[in-house]
Amino acid sequence: MRSVTALFLLFLSCSAFAQTIGTCDQGEATADLDVGNVRAGLFNGGNLFYSSTTGAFSAYEVPKDSGMSAAFAAQLWLGGMVQGELRTASATFVNQEFWPGPLDPSGNPPTDCSAYDRIFKVNKTHVEHYLQTGEATDDLREWPHDLGAPVLDGDGNPNNYNLEGGDQPAIWGDQTAWWVMNDLGNEHTRSQGDPLGIEVQVTAFAVDTPLQAYEDATYYIYRLLNKSTLPMDSMFATFWWDTDIGDVGEYAGSDTTLMMAYAYNTENDPVYGDRPPALGVKLLQGPIVDANGLDDDGDGDVDEVGERMGMTSAGMAFNASTEPGMGDPFLSHHYYNVMRGLWRDGTPITEGGRGYQTGGPETKFVFPGDPVAGAYWSELNTDGSGSGNGAGNKRGLLSTGPFVIEPGGEQEIAFAIVFGRGSNNLDSITWMRIAANAIQEVYDEGGFDPELVESQVEQEPEGAESIFLSRVAPNPITDEATIRYSLPAAMNVRLEMFDVLGREVAVLVDGEHARGEYEVQLDGNALRPGVYLVRLEAGNASRTIRFTKR
Repeated sequence: MRSVTALFLLFLSCSAFAQTIGTCDQGEATADLDVGNVRAGLFNGGNLFYSSTTGAFSAYEVPKDSGMSAAFAAQLWLGGMVQGELRTASATFVNQEFWPGPLDPSGNPPTDCSAYDRIFKVNKTHVEHYLQTGEATDDLREWPHDLGAPVLDGDGNPNNYNLEGGDQPAIWGDQTAWWVMNDLGNEHTRSQGDPLGIEVQVTAFAVDTPLQAYEDATYYIYRLLNKSTLPMDSMFATFWWDTDIGDVGEYAGSDTTLMMAYAYNTENDPVYGDRPPALGVKLLQGPIVDANGLDDDGDGDVDEVGERMGMTSAGMAFNASTEPGMGDPFLSHHYYNVMRGLWRDGTPITEGGRGYQTGGPETKFVFPGDPVAGAYWSELNTDGSGSGNGAGNKRGLLSTGPFVIEPGGEQEIAFAIVFGRGSNNLDSITWMRIAANAIQEVYDEGGFDPELVESQVEQEPEGAESIFLSRVAPNPITDEATIRYSLPAAMNVRLEMFDVLGREVAVLVDGEHARGEYEVQLDGNALRPGVYLVRLEAGNASRTIRFTKR
């Protein structure tokens, strides 16, 4: 039985917190990202890949349909202060602390969250099929614009969703899943803390492309909305995961230059064999922090308008640790400590050994040394002389913060899960880094922005259907590669190459050509590593392809 004092304090807390905590059941909606080379399970509770609610284990299967999984579970964690009180929405494997549905204008959850227990998923091919036949999938026809799902306006009215009038979902990549959830649907039984009172709109997407870096990745955009009358400050957003690359047992690392936390395997894995992959979670876009006196984005300018924060910590937890402070968090203040780059018990991370009370310099990033180069401090070199930790079941996380969400305000944060597989476990880290860099370049240039993605309703110029431009082969390229194109008639041809910023790199062909097929050789040795575009202009038609130089 609670004491009178405890009940009085609870009353004061509830009085300060005007939003209502609901009585919802946890969501059961599921979907898969599966258009690229990954099959990734999605669930409507803040969790990915694994759901204790439904008993589903969709895993993170790469390559798709191979039966090999590179991650077991992942979660979004949020934490911050509301009127000086700590509030979190965070969990690990069970008792997720998000529920289906939006918050109402007063910031309260739905009376019945199950009415919103749905993940909408649309492919570009669904739109194309609809335009050709008039047949629409349920998710395409019922796309929840009224809940906040993004729309490409085709009917001239930005405030509706009219499929027949020309509107369509804003599809990121080639397949987009969207859902909405909140942390007020019920009590937070995992962390035993108070809710933030936040709405989260999630856009997850995948890319179907011959470019391996992109099709081996998945992407997650979290739109955080504060519909209450109170500011949320000292906020942190964290992507937590339990990797399990193939069999259980891996190492952890962080890369501050790429804003990425990652995991890699031993030399030989029972599932992936002697070429085990590396898997990273990369911060693509952090929160906006205009006035904190810091150069958050590292461009040399302080507090410029719209400046975004980067990765501020990369931590981990040991599954079976002899030091209790290093284990999985299970209380609200544990989660907040870890989000801020501390151990569960509030102890700072220190360089050396496993990073717990080593006497070394304090840091916010576990194992930032390069294991490929054998640099200190990594899990393969914990003391500077080459001694290392053993592989094990370790959980990693990446955080960004602190930031603020004002009443009626929002923040948008984006992550990518990046996969690399090389000739051995350490070479896989190198390929993962190359992929992470390429993905960031495309994200920064707007390559995944729905407003810039080519619309399926756009009409091709006359004659375009007869112009053919092949993919670059091989792709990615190292030394040499070939591009082929064909012309239906004699016409003026210009074949140009650009970098991802749109700067012209080379003019490969320029002049009048007869009808027929042509072949052009690319010299990869003359190119710096990165993403490039080749554009063919022939007559009044054009074609553009991408390729990667490694």
